[in-house]
Amino acid sequence: MIRIAGASLTLTLLLALADAPARAQAPSGPIPPKPGVEVQLPPKDVQAKVKVHVALVNTPVTVRDGRGDMVHNLEAHDFQITDNGVAQQISHFDLGGDPISMVVLLETSSRIEPLLPQVRKTGILFTQTVMGPTGEAAVVGFNDSVDKLQDFTTNADLVENAFAHLRPGTSGSKLYDAMAVGVEMLSGRPQATADKPGRRRVLMLLSEATDAGSEAKLGEVLRQAQLANVTIYSVGHSPPPARSSRPSRKTRGRKSPRPARFRFRRSPEFPKRPLAKKTATAIST
Repeated sequence: MIRIAGASLTLTLLLALADAPARAQAPSGPIPPKPGVEVQLPPKDVQAKVKVHVALVNTPVTVRDGRGDMVHNLEAHDFQITDNGVAQQISHFDLGGDPISMVVLLETSSRIEPLLPQVRKTGILFTQTVMGPTGEAAVVGFNDSVDKLQDFTTNADLVENAFAHLRPGTSGSKLYDAMAVGVEMLSGRPQATADKPGRRRVLMLLSEATDAGSEAKLGEVLRQAQLANVTIYSVGHSPPPARSSRPSRKTRGRKSPRPARFRFRRSPEFPKRPLAKKTATAIST
């Protein structure tokens, strides 16, 4: 009987709750103001204003003269920047002296294993010619996975050591995922302001121009890089075709075939005497 009473009590409560929303519904239409309360209306002559905070945008520029030589003696007043026809103010101008924050993406797939000995030697090029004495760099390797080999550091020896100890991985190449990781890492570096130049954000790629298995989309990665003022440079390489130094069983013991040659046969209608001052040249392919 206790269970039956509990069941009947629960049913009664459910019916009461089901009936409650029907009685508590608000009247349809707008609620009229209370008597004696002044209704405030927006001013007619004032337009709505929308304030948008826009970060500083870095614009790399290269100027060459008529002979193709670079021009280094320009100042900020020599340039004019417009956005949809509206002139923009240049708050900071430099000739490449700002410190660099650089992320180097290195493909470590098994396809480029023959090139790794040369890639391991290129670390000093980035530390001495790109990173410089005031810059910082990080190294990221990628194949089927994306691995952070060296976080941001100003120590050139650590960067070169990350290059020197590259190891081949699997056959995959998640290039777009690695680019997304690099852009995210650079987004956390000091941003340029009107008072401080900040750091130039550079993403350097050493890989093939193919992607395999990435979840990130190239368009979205490039959009994020643009919003974060990340400049992307790429150095492409193609692995050499695999060649076997050992002869196969079918060709073992055989002499190498002679190159094809063209032979000219004289037709009966062709004169037997040689043609004076005429030569024929055959190109073997």
